[in-house]
Amino acid sequence: MMRRMISTWLFVCACVWAAPTFAQDDAAATPGRAAAILNWAETRMSAGTPDGLYPELGGFIPGSGISIGPGYRRHVFGDRMIVDASAAVAWRGSRMAQSRIEWPSLGRRVSVGADVMYHDFSGIDFFGVGADSRRSDRAPYRLAYVDVGGFASVRPTGWLAISGRAGSLERTAATVTPEPNYVHADVAIEADTRDVPGYPSSGGRYRFSVAAFHDREFARYSFRRFEGEAAHYMPVYERSVVALRGRVDVSQTSAGQDVPFNLLPALGGRNSLRGYDDYRFRDRDAAMVNAELRTRLFRSLDGAIFCEAGSVAPSMSALAKGSLKTDCGAGVRIHSRRHLLVRLDVARGTEGLQSVVSFTPSLDFAKRIAAPYVP
Repeated sequence: MMRRMISTWLFVCACVWAAPTFAQDDAAATPGRAAAILNWAETRMSAGTPDGLYPELGGFIPGSGISIGPGYRRHVFGDRMIVDASAAVAWRGSRMAQSRIEWPSLGRRVSVGADVMYHDFSGIDFFGVGADSRRSDRAPYRLAYVDVGGFASVRPTGWLAISGRAGSLERTAATVTPEPNYVHADVAIEADTRDVPGYPSSGGRYRFSVAAFHDREFARYSFRRFEGEAAHYMPVYERSVVALRGRVDVSQTSAGQDVPFNLLPALGGRNSLRGYDDYRFRDRDAAMVNAELRTRLFRSLDGAIFCEAGSVAPSMSALAKGSLKTDCGAGVRIHSRRHLLVRLDVARGTEGLQSVVSFTPSLDFAKRIAAPYVP
């Protein structure tokens, strides 16, 4: 614990010292070497970037640790088709590889594509099911699978999107049983009015989705999941932003069916309750709210304070009466005008102090993958 706290405060000091030189977006500015590297990475990871190599810094679930790997993107037939492939390894031993082909502008408002994803996640923590699970019951497990699928998206307007994906999930290794293979599909409708998606200060993002998983292995673990999520950003004066976020997840099964524990909605970690371990609380239904005040300290460095609350339960009626988990904390963000580059948060819940280092905005929606459930 002491080593982790020392590393955290060293990171804070490094952020404060480096902030004035990071993310210099003005043409007249002359960025240092560190800023030049970060700006190159930001450009390569942005949508619509040029063809070529880029750093793959994502693709992993919370708890995997820092990751890195190569990626390559190429437009074919002008801008009518995109081919993309990347691979990465994480500090704690997880691995991933993906390839994707996409036609991004069929009829100007429609995009379709197909992808293949291999994920090998190790050291995922499981604490038991329910809001009263004990931290001392932590049990890590491994999950590896290949997910092959197709996806499509329709944009009636610039801020509204209807999307869907269907695929086949085949496990290749697991340290838990049973671990079914699935045919799965989801559909989502999303409205996005944020001014700058990579680091918003006004507008919002609102999403509702339905997913279905059909168990092809045991005929015992088929289920449906309904997800509703909203995040809204309000400038309160020139240098500050208030951000609010809420999320509800509901699982539904037919008679004789159940939800595998690693696909139960979960709370805890960098994307939900930052004062608790990753995946700390799991159950069939979950709800949470986040509130954050972000204030500009220097040109490229913001400070933030936040409070959060959430709970899990076996049903919606029990969720309203369940044990509420809360945390509060503070953090710093290094950013450019368009993107968050890195953030550090330190939060305290009822189980002690936690620190989070992440390259994604604090109240951004989790990148949904087939398995496991990522809060």
